[in-house]
Amino acid sequence: MGFLWELHQQAQMRRRSWTQEARTYNLEDRIAELERQIAERDELLGHLIERLETVLGQDLDGDGTIGRR
Repeated sequence: MGFLWELHQQAQMRRRSWTQEARTYNLEDRIAELERQIAERDELLGHLIERLETVLGQDLDGDGTIGRR
C-alpha cells in the first residue's frame, strides 16, 4: 500500500501547486490540467482496485480476473 500512498501524496502536492498558480493560466491550460488530474486519479483508482483484489481475493471490478488490470 506504500505505492498508493505515495501516489496520493504526490497528487496532493501537485494540486496545491496548481491551485496557487491557476489564477494566471488561461482556460486551455486549466482544461489540460484538469484532464491530467482525472487521468492521474483514474490510475490511482486502478492501482487501488488491483491491490484490493489481490488482498481480498475477489474480482471487484467484474473483469473476470483478480489483481490484474
